[in-house]
Amino acid sequence: LWSAGSHYILFLLFTDKSVLCDQVTQSPPDQIVASGSSVKLFCTYYTSESNPDLYWYRIWPDHSFQFILYRDKTLSHNADFTGGRFSVLHNPSQRTFHLVIFLVEPEDSATYFCALNPPQCLRCPGSLNI
Repeated sequence: LWSAGSHYILFLLFTDKSVLCDQVTQSPPDQIVASGSSVKLFCTYYTSESNPDLYWYRIWPDHSFQFILYRDKTLSHNADFTGGRFSVLHNPSQRTFHLVIFLVEPEDSATYFCALNPPQCLRCPGSLNI
C-alpha cells in the first residue's frame, strides 16, 4: 500500500494461474514451401475459457490485415477468399488450432497469426514464404 497525500494506491500481485493471461504459441516461426504444395501452420493455446473464440489472420508485406477464419465449439466462419484451400485442425483437448493451406500460391506469402479472444498474449507470429 502506498500513500500519496490523501490517496492510497493498492498494488496487487496475482499468482493464481486462473488470472494469468491467455497464451497463443505458434511454431515454427518461419516456413518456406513450394508453390502448389500444402503447409500446416501450428498453433497451441492456453486459456481458462471452456469455449474460446479462435481465429487465424494474416498480414501482408504492405501491413494490411486480413481475416482468414474463425471457430468456437458451435460456430465457424471462413473468409470468402478461402475457397476450399484453407482449413483448420482443431483439437480442444490438446488445445491446438492448426491452419492448413492446400495448393499454396505465391500470393499466400504473409505473416500468419493465430489469435484467441480475448487476445491477452500473442507470441511468435509465423511467416510463410513461397
